[in-house]
Formats: sequence, C-alpha cells, structure tokens
Amino acid sequence: MKHLLSITDLDKKELTSLIDFATQIKANPALYQDKLSDKIIATLFFEPSTRTRLSFESAALRVGAKLIGFADASTSSTQKGETLEDTIKIVSGLADLIVMRHPASGAAKRAAAVSKVPVINAGDGSGEHPTQAMLDIFTIKENKKTLENLNIAFVGDLKNGRTVHSLSLGMAHFNPNYYFISPPSLAVPAEIKQALNLNKIKFSELTDWQKIAPQIDVLYMTRVQKERFNDVAEYESVKDAYILNANSARLFKSTCIFMHPLPRVTEISAEVDADPRAIYFDQARNGLWLRMALLISMKY
Repeated sequence: MKHLLSITDLDKKELTSLIDFATQIKANPALYQDKLSDKIIATLFFEPSTRTRLSFESAALRVGAKLIGFADASTSSTQKGETLEDTIKIVSGLADLIVMRHPASGAAKRAAAVSKVPVINAGDGSGEHPTQAMLDIFTIKENKKTLENLNIAFVGDLKNGRTVHSLSLGMAHFNPNYYFISPPSLAVPAEIKQALNLNKIKFSELTDWQKIAPQIDVLYMTRVQKERFNDVAEYESVKDAYILNANSARLFKSTCIFMHPLPRVTEISAEVDADPRAIYFDQARNGLWLRMALLISMKY
C-alpha cells in the first residue's frame, strides 16, 4: 500500500495477510532483522505517545531501518509557524517513510497529500488509529483463535476514542456484534454508525453493561480522554462512569478477554492485572510484531 491513513484502506484479505505475517515475525523475529537496512524512517509525533512511538521505533530498528524525527513538536519548526504541509514536504525528502501522530483529525490525509513517500497514520486527534486496530485484531485472533462472529463491547469514551473508531471498522470484515457502552455525551460518532449500517453490522448503544456482560467475548475498555475536554467539570462528571475491578470482572464469562489500548487511568483497577482474562499488556507488546510486518509490507 502507498499510505495507511485509515483501517478502511485495507480490505479483508490485506488485513488478514498482515496479521498472518505478524504471527510469523513473532515466531522468529531474527529472520527479518535486515529487511529494511537501506531505509530511513521518520517518526513525527506532534502529540504525546509512549507505546505507539516506541513500538514503531523499536519495530523499525528490529528490521534494520534507521530513524530520524521528533517526539516533541515544540522542538520542530512548527513552533516558528511552519505549516504541517511544509514540514511534510521537507521530511519526505529526507526519509523513505513517515510515521505521524497529530492532534488534529484529518492531519494524516493532509500529510499524505503532499508527501513524496508513504505516510502511516499513528493517530490523528479523535479521528483514527489504524495500526492500533491492526494490533488489536492480531491480539484477538491470537487469543480467541477466530475473528468471526464475536460479541464485542466497547466501553468508555467512544466519541473521542480513535482506537474504537478504527477497531469497529476493522472488525466489520468478520461479522461481529457490537455493544457500544458509554455516557450519552461520549457516544460513538454518527459517521461510524453510518459506516457500520452500510456494512450491515449489528450494534446496540447502551449506558450500562450489567445485562450484556455474560455474553461478551471481547471487552474493550477505554479511558475518558481529559485532553479532549474544554470543560473540566464535564470531564469529572464522566471519567469514572465505568470501572473494571475485581467485582465487576465477575460479571464476564471465563472466556472473555479484557483489552485496553492504554494508557489507563482509573477505568481498570490494578487488581484486574492478575486476572488471566486481562491481556492489555500482551496487546501492547503485540504492536511491535504488527508494526514490523507493516513496515516491511509498505511500498517504498
């Protein structure tokens, strides 16, 4: 693929092929250590990141690529007034691929429109986060042994949660049944629901998980994103709406898996970490293998 801006840039065959490739890499990563030894990858992070940035950089190094870029936009010329487009024009003349995170929804498309090299969207505001969705799907397949016909509950900030947007669109290839659980003010965006309706994906919107918990195969928790709120009081009123702790975890069946894109705040208690259903740290680790597979597969 030329760019990866949205999970919808991949069809079912492409997505499953990348997941299979990531599985192969995880089994024997040493086989791929020189695959991109002639490439330079730029990681441009205009917004804070721990897992995504370090995962991409580790993936690049593990396949032999060299790195340039920044983790703090305050050190770039955007602080002098340089536009995103001008930054990308410069960087795309220096690197073979750009991995970019930006606080503005749609920024990745703007970057791709002027870039001479492939652009990977590492998160654009409240828009999408396609590589997170890919590693999530990889993790679901690894743990459930199938992607088909799963009952998936998305919980928390579904309005601003770009991981939810991407994963719900990506899993739409596999006939899921979705439960969107959130306060009304943080409901999943209309455009996501419209896309799901077009693909005839079953979903329900709820404010409580009590009744549906026993039938859930995948529980996908998200944090309420304080940085997306202009009103602190509004944030405080919803930040603890859903908490997975030892007591609430008992509502879910033994074969359910607990996922979270991280970072977490208070929505998952640390006491849940020891539960065998809690796989969110394994999920984060899987980002390395998936991103290695993706970097190797891009069309340079």
